Amino acid sequence: MRQFATTAALAAALFAGAAAHPLGLATTDHTTHKPKQTVVAKAPAEKPTTPATPAPVIVTVAPGDTLSSIAAAEQTTYVRIFDANTQITDPNVIDVGWQLRIPTADEQLPDRPLPAAVTPATTTAPASTMSTVRTVAYVAAPVSDNAAKAFIYAHESGNNPAATSPNGCFGLGQDCNGRVRAQCGTDYACQDAYFDNYAASRYGSWAGAEAFWQTHGWW
Repeated sequence: MRQFATTAALAAALFAGAAAHPLGLATTDHTTHKPKQTVVAKAPAEKPTTPATPAPVIVTVAPGDTLSSIAAAEQTTYVRIFDANTQITDPNVIDVGWQLRIPTADEQLPDRPLPAAVTPATTTAPASTMSTVRTVAYVAAPVSDNAAKAFIYAHESGNNPAATSPNGCFGLGQDCNGRVRAQCGTDYACQDAYFDNYAASRYGSWAGAEAFWQTHGWW
């Protein structure tokens, strides 16, 4: 009987515990662990890069410089430097300390009229006010215009309308601005008319152009 009573008491206790659980079952409490989520940071979007614009080439005029010597050092022509720098009013007169921009080889420049021809040693001023002065003349030489034109064509292109220099200058008179190539191609008569106008507008005549060429090595 005692054994039966003990068994009955145990059964009653189990019954009471089952009744306390909503499903009538005894459970063990376990901590629930959620899987750890890995957050991957997105790399910032790359901004498109813009090619850097080359810095302009600036030359400071030093004592003894001329447009011709600067042009030779920078592999261009004095005319292109003159056209690119509007502070120059006379290509024969530049001052020490001036900042001159050297145009790129493919830059299109407007033609600037040259001043009237001057004669040597006509420009005078105190040394304190004229740090560097060029008085090289491009007045007409005692030769005919036809002879002067022939001289320039022979020395610039060998009289070849298709001649092209390493710097890209083109044609009978070696135009470096691309105008002759665009307007005339290799047409001799068209180029001849273009350079006739160029010689007259810049130097007054072919004779004046040759006189300048004789001093500078180009025109």
